[in-house]
Amino acid sequence: MVNQAYVRVILRCIHIATGIFLVGYVYKFHADPNATRVAQLVVIPAIAVSGLLLWQHGRIVRWWRSTASQTSAGRG
Repeated sequence: MVNQAYVRVILRCIHIATGIFLVGYVYKFHADPNATRVAQLVVIPAIAVSGLLLWQHGRIVRWWRSTASQTSAGRG
């Protein structure tokens, strides 16, 4: 099992790296059609998902554990 603090560090790095790309896109690369496609399909969804996971990480982990324990209890 991965340490939860390590997961938050990874999510934070993803969030910061994609944010840096987005800032570079806004100020420098907005005329490039390839950068526009990457920003629309990869960067903006990655920022949204990583931000939500950072914000609600504890709640998601508790939900996941309760779901897993209910599933394993039903099998026994």
